[in-house]
Amino acid sequence: MKDFLIIGHGLAGAILSHNLLEQGFTVEVLDQPSNNHSSSVAAGLYNPVTGRKMVKTWAADHLFPFLEPYYKKLEAQLGASFLRPIGIYRPFFSYEDQNDWDMKQSEESYKPFISKIHKKGIESYDLHDEYGGLQLAQSGYVKIPDLLEANKKSLVQENSYQEAYFNPDKLEKTNAGFNYMGNDYKAVIYCNGLRVLQTDHFGWLPMKGVKGEVLEAKTAHQPETILNRGVFILPTDHDTTRIGSNYQNQFEDLLPSKKGQQEILDKLQKLSRAKYEILNTVAGVRPATKDRRPIIGKHPEYEHIYVFNGFGSKGVSLIPYFAQQFTAFLKENQPLWDEVNVSRFYSSYDSQ
Repeated sequence: MKDFLIIGHGLAGAILSHNLLEQGFTVEVLDQPSNNHSSSVAAGLYNPVTGRKMVKTWAADHLFPFLEPYYKKLEAQLGASFLRPIGIYRPFFSYEDQNDWDMKQSEESYKPFISKIHKKGIESYDLHDEYGGLQLAQSGYVKIPDLLEANKKSLVQENSYQEAYFNPDKLEKTNAGFNYMGNDYKAVIYCNGLRVLQTDHFGWLPMKGVKGEVLEAKTAHQPETILNRGVFILPTDHDTTRIGSNYQNQFEDLLPSKKGQQEILDKLQKLSRAKYEILNTVAGVRPATKDRRPIIGKHPEYEHIYVFNGFGSKGVSLIPYFAQQFTAFLKENQPLWDEVNVSRFYSSYDSQ
């Protein structure tokens, strides 16, 4: 009998499974691959300053000091390379922006995230950045497909990985825990994004899909850092550039769309003067939550059924920290943050 059946091997399932194994638990990861997995198509950015108003993202002071050291350690453990700490450059829209950040760089709460304030535009970037911009520290991207592949290889070596569709009807309660397809487990953790809504256990969660598209393109000169304002321009290891993303709350299918591509191109023109040759468009659906916070913890009624989900577009930043917190919860009953605990939505289950 294994300790945990983990359903899903996106970024959440991969990192959580690694942490649990590291703490001496036994796991079985059940994955059902899809071209529309948000993890497989996501750009993988981690960015401490977000939004049009350029403010620190939620919980940045907790998440970001932990983030790069975690991924570097994970690279060493998996024998892989997927962390790209190349920073992010965010142009200012006005002199007011520039002045605001001049003041913020003397504030202790912002200092760790500021690499440099540029008072003038950077000519080599070929941007509309006449007011200069902010070069962020503790920022970059993670090559999520490479991380997933390396973790999958590790799980296979541990005889802890299956590639198959999860059928909730086949999950049976036993005296000792659960049986699924002839195998016994003490507990079950749902890390399967929006598919969790297709189960009786967590179908009541206030989650929905948000579609996002990313363009793959070529340009004459790749920047050495990520450019981000309205859209991101991300240089890759393969002489191509990724440009995105958009957010579609209403969508008819999971395929890339001409409308979505044009929306990104319109924003790109406002950021960059460079010419781009569009090679491809990819699309994925993110699991977004009602309050834009992850959903982590124990089912309100059934013992040993858990959820680790709802990380949305900021999974690269959120998952390492909260996987550690959730592992401590499972191992030592350490408390979860109220802001991420699934208990905040228990009333939705009670009202069923």
